[in-house]
Amino acid sequence: QEAAEEPVERQTSGDSTDTLWEEAEGKDEDDQEETSPGTKEETLFRKLNHFVAKKFGAKGSELRPIVRKEDMEKHTSSEDFWVVIDGMVFDLGPFLRGEAKHIGGLKILKRQLELSGTEAGERFVRWHNPAGNAIRRAPEY
Repeated sequence: QEAAEEPVERQTSGDSTDTLWEEAEGKDEDDQEETSPGTKEETLFRKLNHFVAKKFGAKGSELRPIVRKEDMEKHTSSEDFWVVIDGMVFDLGPFLRGEAKHIGGLKILKRQLELSGTEAGERFVRWHNPAGNAIRRAPEY
């Protein structure tokens, strides 16, 4: 059984430039700076797990799909590509096929496929802001 999530301390940043679209869902929350201790990676992964758990349940939940290595191997093309970030699987296909817009562009996603294959944690941390909308939207993929 997973431990209860620790509360996240926040304060207003006074800067809305970290939210790409001001009409985006959760824009007010995105304009908060997290003051909880931890590295950028720890913060990103904690927040990512929070939003995935809201949609699919906690790790180990019956509601949370299990993706096996064999499943991952079926999704490695330039138009149907799944990645793993902190043990969670995300489908980049909608971005690659133009069904969804990735603000970083297609080149960065295709580079992921070329360089690192399905393990995307390090590159995700490098290119994403813990206060950004990407964390909130990730469970959609």
